Amino acid sequence: MDVNQKQAVIALNQLIEVDMDSEQACMVGARDVSNAELRDILTSTAETCRASAKELQSMVSAMGGEPSEHGSMNGMLARGWMAFRHMLSPSDDAVLGLCEREEQAAQREYQSVLMKALPPEATATVRRQYDALRQHHDRLHAMRGMQIH
Repeated sequence: MDVNQKQAVIALNQLIEVDMDSEQACMVGARDVSNAELRDILTSTAETCRASAKELQSMVSAMGGEPSEHGSMNGMLARGWMAFRHMLSPSDDAVLGLCEREEQAAQREYQSVLMKALPPEATATVRRQYDALRQHHDRLHAMRGMQIH
């Protein structure tokens, strides 16, 4: 594996961890909210994140790399904070805010990776996944505008 492939594998593994973090955050959020529409959005987002991670794992394997199999430590801490905050103040708004921040962090990571030199197929995949991530974030943001309780 050449240097460019190694850098691509590292970048894609970062996104795999981000996707796994987002999936878990959305699943925790979906479990904790009472609003059915928000629960559906969070569940759908989690499914998209899971599919994105699997797609990137396959790509990393095809490049000869070892795909990441878990989320990040920061993601685990964020989910713990989400659960703690929800325990103190159980509201859909709190869960929504935390999930929205998780999605914003994922978008920043995707933007960072898109600025790196990746193989064309990887760039196209990351771009497509980033666009889907933005759509999910926009849906979460719209729910905040509805001031659900």
